[in-house]
Amino acid sequence: MVSATFMHLNADKQARIRAALNQEFSSYPVADAQVARIVTSAGIARGAFYKYFTDLTDAYRYLFGSAMQTIHAGLHVAAAGGFDAANYLANTRQFLVGVQVSPYRALMVMHFKANEAVLPARPTPPTPDAAAWAAEVLCHQTIKDVLLAPNAAEARLEQLAAALQILENRGPVNVSRD
Repeated sequence: MVSATFMHLNADKQARIRAALNQEFSSYPVADAQVARIVTSAGIARGAFYKYFTDLTDAYRYLFGSAMQTIHAGLHVAAAGGFDAANYLANTRQFLVGVQVSPYRALMVMHFKANEAVLPARPTPPTPDAAAWAAEVLCHQTIKDVLLAPNAAEARLEQLAAALQILENRGPVNVSRD
């Protein structure tokens, strides 16, 4: 976990370190990343890196979390009142547009190509709304597929739209928790 020392750095220095981390982890899988390149790019001492992060994996987790917060900012939360296929599709499109204009685009691609296993696996929380769970899984898979094969973006989004429409037409399916 990123240290409190890092969190107390001024915003400019944090941004410089984040930029160095982004450059490194966008260019190299975590297994091939080097602290030496990061500290040179950030203009910090090697010892400072280890004051801020436990290791490269810790630094990657911090950067990926920051990237996800930035990219997710502004997404529309689903409105209460039932499943809305159009909202899921719009959020997926908006996320993909956000990634394309984000400085974290290459990081996201490298994440899906080589670094996904660096983050701890977390199961999705159980929900009584099976359609909402299925929609979230489909949206995340579509994002991954589009980032890995951008030329297939429209086909993937059309596939997602069709699957979401099937879910919406079925109506709510509640899962019992016995």
